[in-house]
Amino acid sequence: MRMKYKHNEHESGRSMVEIIGVLAIMGMIAAAATMLITNGMTVSKRARARDDVSAIVENVRGLYPDGFTNLTNSETDGTALIDSLYLNTTTPYGAGTTYSVVRVTKDEFNVIVSGLDDDECSVLIKQTWADVISVSRNPQTGGPCKVTLTFGK
Repeated sequence: MRMKYKHNEHESGRSMVEIIGVLAIMGMIAAAATMLITNGMTVSKRARARDDVSAIVENVRGLYPDGFTNLTNSETDGTALIDSLYLNTTTPYGAGTTYSVVRVTKDEFNVIVSGLDDDECSVLIKQTWADVISVSRNPQTGGPCKVTLTFGK
């Protein structure tokens, strides 16, 4: 037995409710994709900053194998040193953030990451550094902060 459906000749296409439903689902998918991309970019920046610091440490240790007596103790000169090692002085966080290297003692040096916001400062401090002697940050809040990582030979 076959049923007949009553067809209204004045209806065609989709209803407004169906279209709004489809648009709402598309909006949720776009929002989720944007959030995932933003999160991925943040993770990538943090990983690159960590890799940059590791490269700086290895290059400084290679350049000064017998001690850091001849290493500069000026942040400006320390930024120039990184540039002369063909490393990027600007962090992955963009303009206004820089790396610098300064001597602490003949056996220790600092890698300084300047110009970060408070959140990124906190994340950088909480990272596990394999051979770091100490980690500190300047006490300022609400403005750019500076993280100082101390390494040895």
